[in-house]
This record gives sequence, structure tokens and C-alpha cells, in this order.
Amino acid sequence: MNYYIVDDNIATVKTLENIVTKRKLGTVVGTETNPVAAVTEIRRLCPDIVLVDLLMGGMDGITLVSRVRETNPDICFVMISKVTDKTMVQSAYNAGVEFFINKPVSLVEVERVLGNVAERIRMRAMLANLRTVFEGAEVGSAAPAAKRIQPEVSRVDEEVRKLDVLFGALGMLGERGVQDIRAIYKYMIDHDCVYDKSILTEVAEQMNDTVKNVEQRVRRAIRRGLSNAASAGIDDFGSETFVIYANYVFEFTSLKDEMNYQQGRGVTGGRVSISKFMEGLMLYSRCVE
Repeated sequence: MNYYIVDDNIATVKTLENIVTKRKLGTVVGTETNPVAAVTEIRRLCPDIVLVDLLMGGMDGITLVSRVRETNPDICFVMISKVTDKTMVQSAYNAGVEFFINKPVSLVEVERVLGNVAERIRMRAMLANLRTVFEGAEVGSAAPAAKRIQPEVSRVDEEVRKLDVLFGALGMLGERGVQDIRAIYKYMIDHDCVYDKSILTEVAEQMNDTVKNVEQRVRRAIRRGLSNAASAGIDDFGSETFVIYANYVFEFTSLKDEMNYQQGRGVTGGRVSISKFMEGLMLYSRCVE
């Protein structure tokens, strides 16, 4: 993977460059402390991953990401920040940022996040290749007319279907709450909104059920996914389930707490957050398009 680093603090630039180089995460093809100058160079070099500070003099990180993505939409952006304001964080995600790394940076977090981003890039490439193969097969096939006639599938239904890969990887497909999660996700797509607890009321009414029952089933399903992901992480910290899928929908602290609990090192398991899980599903769906 090729990396480009933008931060108006040269010390942070050097720290990140050393981590990428010494941990053999990839090649740093360029660095810049001037964000305005960085835009031109990033467009020219077209690295796989850009590490960019959120708050910089001359141009903030969100603006930089937006300008680069106008010409280089396939670049992945990781934002470096100590800002916790939810509005600003959401603006960064909307601009195209995929992950945040907290300041002051730590080797463990940088290595974990960049490893996840690299896996996503590889997964996207694999999915793109598979899609090309299947589309080519469909064009070249001479299937009988009866087989070509398929019921029309809406864009939203197709979006929901994509989630089953993640649910399967996390061992959640057998949980009744997955049906509720699909309904919540579909509502979010239909209404172009982020998760809010009021959506549970709408979904419960659609199912002729109570909000309490829906929420309990959803939490139970997410708990199962968290437990399975933590087990996978204990067995193999680099497993596909743990590295690719779990980090979309679970906070790393929750995964770590659950791993400690399963190993007898903690008194409680990881925290289940419906909001984080649904936010992660939206990100996952965008990443596997």
C-alpha cells in the first residue's frame, strides 16, 4: 500500500511515517505540512491511503478530502484528530473519511486501523473482480428466455441483501433480531436518515410488535455477533471475521472488553450499541459497492 501523510505538525508526520515504515505497513510516497500544496501532490501521486489531520492552518482536513475526491474518488482517507464533536466527525464521514485515529497517535491504534483499511481495499478489489467476472458471464451466456426473466429487485432490497455477508461472518444469521436489524436498515435507507431510537417505534408498528421486544431481539443479535467476533479475535487476531467485518460495526474497546471477559480478565463483556452497529452497516454497505 502507498501512503501519503498530511499534518501541519512535522512531529506527527514523522511519527506516522516511522510507524508505516518500521511496521512494514507499506510505502510512504509523500508527506506535506501545507494542506493546500498537498492537494495537488496527492492528485498527482494517487496513493492508496491518505492520512490527514482534521484541523490545520490554511485548509482543514475535511475540505482537503472533498477536493481530492473530486478527481481521485478511489483514495481511502484516514483522519488524524483529537476532536470528538459528533457533528464534525459526521461531516468527515460524509466527505469520504473511513476511519479516525486519535491524537496523540499510538503505534497500536495506527497499526490496527491501517491494517483494517488495507484489508478493505483488498476486499473491494476482490469484489470488483468478481463482479466483472459475473457480469461477463451474464453477457456471454445463452440462457433460455424463461431463465432470464427474473423478478425485479429494488435498490433498497439489494442494499439489504449485501448485509447478509457481514451477518454470516459474525455468526448472526440464526438470530431473530437480524430480521429487525434489516427492517431498521431499510427504514434508514428509505428515509435517508441516521439511526435514532424513534426508528424502533416505526419498525415495531410495522411488525405489530412492541418496541421493547424489537429492541431486545436486536440487542441479543448484536450481542451474539460481538461474542463471535471476540472469539475469532482470541483465536486469530488477524482473522477475516475480526479484521474485516467486526471493525465495521463494533468499537475496538467493546471488542477488547469482550475478549477480556471471555478470557476471564474482566467482570463484564463488551458494550452493545445499536447506534454504532447501524452506523457501521451503512459504512459497510458503501465500502462494498
